[in-house]
Amino acid sequence: MIKKFDKKDEESGSGSNPFQHLEKSAVLQEARIFNETPINPRRCLHILTKIIYLLNQGEHFGTTEATEAFFAMTRLFQSNDQTLRRMCYLTIKEMANISEDVIIVTSSLTKDMTGKEDVYRGPAIRALCRITDTTMLQAIERYMKQAIVDKVPSVSSSALVSSLHMVKMSYDVVKRWVNEAQEAASSDNLMVQYHALGLLYHLRKNDRLAVTKMLNKFTKSGLKSPFAYCMLIRIASKLLDETEGGHDSPLFDFIESCLRNKNEMVVYEAASAIVHMPNCTARELAPAVSVLQLFCSSPKAALRYAAVRTLQEIAPVATSKLPEKLGPSRQDIYQEQLASIPEFQTLGPLLKSSEAVQLTEAETEYVVRCIKHTFARHMVFQFDCANTLNEQLLQKVVVQMEPSEAYEVVHYIPAPSLAYSQPGSAYTLAQLPDDDPTAVSCTFSCTMKYLVRDCNPNTGEPDDDGYDDEYVLEDLEVTVADHIQKVLKPNFGAAWEEVGDEYEKEETFALASVRTLDEAVGNIISFLGMQPCERSDKVPENKNSHVLFLAGVFRGGHDVLVRARLALADGVTMQVTVRSSEETVVDVILASVG
Repeated sequence: MIKKFDKKDEESGSGSNPFQHLEKSAVLQEARIFNETPINPRRCLHILTKIIYLLNQGEHFGTTEATEAFFAMTRLFQSNDQTLRRMCYLTIKEMANISEDVIIVTSSLTKDMTGKEDVYRGPAIRALCRITDTTMLQAIERYMKQAIVDKVPSVSSSALVSSLHMVKMSYDVVKRWVNEAQEAASSDNLMVQYHALGLLYHLRKNDRLAVTKMLNKFTKSGLKSPFAYCMLIRIASKLLDETEGGHDSPLFDFIESCLRNKNEMVVYEAASAIVHMPNCTARELAPAVSVLQLFCSSPKAALRYAAVRTLQEIAPVATSKLPEKLGPSRQDIYQEQLASIPEFQTLGPLLKSSEAVQLTEAETEYVVRCIKHTFARHMVFQFDCANTLNEQLLQKVVVQMEPSEAYEVVHYIPAPSLAYSQPGSAYTLAQLPDDDPTAVSCTFSCTMKYLVRDCNPNTGEPDDDGYDDEYVLEDLEVTVADHIQKVLKPNFGAAWEEVGDEYEKEETFALASVRTLDEAVGNIISFLGMQPCERSDKVPENKNSHVLFLAGVFRGGHDVLVRARLALADGVTMQVTVRSSEETVVDVILASVG
């Protein structure tokens, strides 16, 4: 008996492998029972498992001993035990290249391939194609063509994948099966469609015109299989690269349209293809980067991993080669993205865009995160939303915001629809307070409002009627840091003199709850969102005093510099001196610190 393998054993590393002390000579000796009558399926299965184990461990079988074992194994076709028969197919595939005269099983395999037992037909095709050479291929050609268009998906897929393997050996013969492969490509089965597309591509990949025609056909007619869509995206991006096709090409439009596919795998494949393309503009990149950023908060670990890895891969490329894309200029992406929305075209230049703030817990039915975009007199709140319920379609999605301060919400732009796992963005435009320019901080309570249409979970078809619903989100904070863009001043002293002291103001604060200079420095940098200069964010050891230099640009384009002298006694005392080209900015900084 084989000892039952326990998952706990595997995790602890103490699992006993029943095959670890096998000896080839003993196993081959045991294989003699294949010749006994009646056949004992259970014992024979166990011995075939041992042979396959040894082969996969890299054990060398000489030609003579392999051939003897193979011939003995062929007798097992006399048994009607299903599991034993399928194990025979596996063994044939493993021993096809090390035994002589393997074609002896051709008639048995052909019989199984064309028989009535569907569980035999697919594996028999795969085994037969492993032992077939060019001269024999024509003899089974008729059977292969029939199998490719077989109504049983496992048979059709087996024939298609086997054909793909045989393209390398007999391209001219397999090429004659293209009509059958075309028929299989319109199958309702997702894997058959994918395998058919794979075979069609490999038959045509050296003919660019044929590949282009194939892409045009499938991108227009549409496919059911997400695997096939992923393959089409890869073929399309390869062709774009080879032909140096511009981004006004229908191929690029197809890849971009896949960002709105219902399947997350297809959306990820399209986003990954776009961000890896050379010469993308910021506007072309923006939707793909948005999708990847949204996937970073997906409840699915694999999707989070794929998105983070892809964003990490492109970040160094972006900063070193394509500075206009992602590196210093994530800003440009958002600037172009927002400028394409008519309501935002008069807002002027974008000062800064925040990191994404999560407004929902993980594992909830909706995933919403907000990016805060700051302009001279306005803020745009971009809500990236995802619907994780496959039984609902959300439409006219807006995020209603109620401010705690004198901010005024002036416009909502809804996300037209949120299908299952398909990301979308809604926007809220708010005007900054006119009467009190120092009132920059604000808390917004946020509620997502939408029309729900229930969907059939099997077909995805939404009901004709819908109903209004809402979902309360976490509060959103706007702080002074959202109004300041970091700027590095390599020579802080020169910058300090250049701004001058016309609007210089100074105040002293006691930071009672802070116990160390390091903590104080970290808190100030984080709170003001300004750039530390001249390595002043590093506090030398065993010091009781320190000077921190910070630089930034306040919205409206006003330079602002901060010099903070810190002294450690019972708590930390901080003398803050602020200079700017605009008096209001100095007041904002001191008011917010106070």
